[in-house]
Amino acid sequence: MKRFLWPLALVALPVAADELDRVTVEEAQLPINANVASPAQYNQLRGFSGDGGEFLNQINGVSTSRFGGRGLEPVIRGQAQTQINVLLDGAYLHGGCPNRMDPPSSWAALETYEEVKVLKGVQSVVYGGGGSGGTVLFERDSRRLAAEGGNQGRVVAGGSDNGIQHDVLADGLLASEQGHWRVMGEKKKMENYQDGAGDEVRSAFDHQQGGMIVGWTPTASRLLELSFERNQFNDTLYAGNMDSPEESGNIARIKFADKLDGPWLTGLQFETYLSDIDHVMDNYRLRPPPRYATGEAMLREARTQSKTVGGRLQLQAEGELQWLYGMDMQNNQRDAALTNNDTGTARAISLVWPKAAVKQTGLFAQATQHENNQQITYGLRADYVQTDADKVQVKPEAGMKTAAQMYQMYYGTTATSHDHWQWGGLLRYERQINDWTWATGLSRSVRTPDATELYINKWGMPANTRWIGNPALAAEKHHQWDVSFGQNRPAFNWQTVLFYDKVSDFILRDGARGQTGVLLSDNADIYRNVSADLYGAEWQGQWQLHPRWQLGGSLAYVHGDNDSDDRPLAQMPPLNGQLQLDYQPSRWGMGARLRFAQRQMRINGLSKQEVGTTAGYGVLDLYGHYPLNAWLNLRLGVDNVLNKTYAQHLNRANLMDNQSFKVNEAGRTAWLKLNAEF
Repeated sequence: MKRFLWPLALVALPVAADELDRVTVEEAQLPINANVASPAQYNQLRGFSGDGGEFLNQINGVSTSRFGGRGLEPVIRGQAQTQINVLLDGAYLHGGCPNRMDPPSSWAALETYEEVKVLKGVQSVVYGGGGSGGTVLFERDSRRLAAEGGNQGRVVAGGSDNGIQHDVLADGLLASEQGHWRVMGEKKKMENYQDGAGDEVRSAFDHQQGGMIVGWTPTASRLLELSFERNQFNDTLYAGNMDSPEESGNIARIKFADKLDGPWLTGLQFETYLSDIDHVMDNYRLRPPPRYATGEAMLREARTQSKTVGGRLQLQAEGELQWLYGMDMQNNQRDAALTNNDTGTARAISLVWPKAAVKQTGLFAQATQHENNQQITYGLRADYVQTDADKVQVKPEAGMKTAAQMYQMYYGTTATSHDHWQWGGLLRYERQINDWTWATGLSRSVRTPDATELYINKWGMPANTRWIGNPALAAEKHHQWDVSFGQNRPAFNWQTVLFYDKVSDFILRDGARGQTGVLLSDNADIYRNVSADLYGAEWQGQWQLHPRWQLGGSLAYVHGDNDSDDRPLAQMPPLNGQLQLDYQPSRWGMGARLRFAQRQMRINGLSKQEVGTTAGYGVLDLYGHYPLNAWLNLRLGVDNVLNKTYAQHLNRANLMDNQSFKVNEAGRTAWLKLNAEF
């Protein structure tokens, strides 16, 4: 019997979600310091994840910002949101909530992906423009599974006593020489969890996911694959001032790949996709609504839509230089309105996304040269970007100002249509000498402001509740340098990375307090460009203490400065890491992990995105696994064994009681999971 997912031994887990697999990386031609992880491997350590962001939090150098049980926003080396390119099996997806209830990683039905690759910083130019913080690739490979194991399937079921009530997944594959057919589905229910103090944290949701992949392989090298998946979320609770009663997302993909014999064309890949998100949020269906001074309920609702259409044509040439070149495109359109439902009839207060569109078409070329245990990679890309918003002159039904009038008030501009070219490049050198490896790279990348930064138009009274985009924003220009070095010996391996990022026109979400070019001083949320620096370091390693015992650990640190205003950048994670000990005598295994973070006192006190300083913490987890027979495996554990009350520094504010405190992480949580493979 062959396993359904990429098999990894428990003894590899201390750096499993944080270190590369050599064979996989060589086949994928990833940099030597790329991070490759398997969701199946992750679940030997932790029982469940609320979403893909919680999975990414296990990787060194990746932090998360929690808003509830779903919607954890990954932050890589201090950068977040559209500073990170997230692709779900080749498809870009932009969530339906301006306040990031549903970042792209939250739409990843995690265990239906065979592999997750994290490229921190800029290590390639082929995955779209921007990506200054990094690129995250959630990848499925049904064809490889079919070739390795033929017909196969997997059923996973489990639950916990604090948060996830049940999570049931089925994933099956039928395969032949002419093609494959894969069907997958998952049903998950999460209740509000309790933190270490016994206080309930709004985090509940219901999630159903279903998908199908049909592949045709007329030859050994040719593949045509069609896929469709649907995610449905209901009754999702958040610690902010709104919940999401319903939300759905559809993703459709078409892929074609073939090998060729031309001198400048040995391979071809074509992908196209459509992702379509419908999102509803309000402040009264799943919670008691706020009330006016008269005692009347204040009922607010926002219905939003985000649709992304895109694709990529990638050509490959093999020779002394390995070339990847081609073009990609990504068109995202978002539409949203905030309505007053007090009378039972919805009346628009403001057009939150006034039919905002960001269109990007890119050309790229990347070459890699291998010689004498060294690798040189260089690449260029050019992107043509168009931005516009069709409804900026549309006046809401409730008689409030148009989006164009708000832009004029705060920035003195009504010009909302822009188009321009952006240029980026990459140069990397990597070398291996005996058991030592080192690499260094220089890059320039340009990130287009997203629809929220450009066009958000949230009206509010008083003025400090307003949130207004800036159509005049310049794109961010990142100039990065990194160096890594490490050693891989039979009993001990380690790696250190140092990085620096000089940013021109960093896009800062700030308050309107009379800065140059801002017409009002009313503490509304605005956007402006500043100069910034980000730098830091990461370390990870593992030590084989004994054939049955293994010790692993990691550390990560990042520092961010707003040079224009001589103050810190907001929302920088503190020094954090983990220490892990595993025991694997034979078939079964067990381990313990200490997760820790230093207190964070260096904050930007003028930013409304900061929720004060954060205390340091240390949290102990225990876990184990036992194979009941050849096809059934039991996993169990206890997270936060000592029931610590703690919050990660980037966690969002809990606004339920009009107080400013962070959303806490879960207290002691016992979990159990059965995994059947056949």
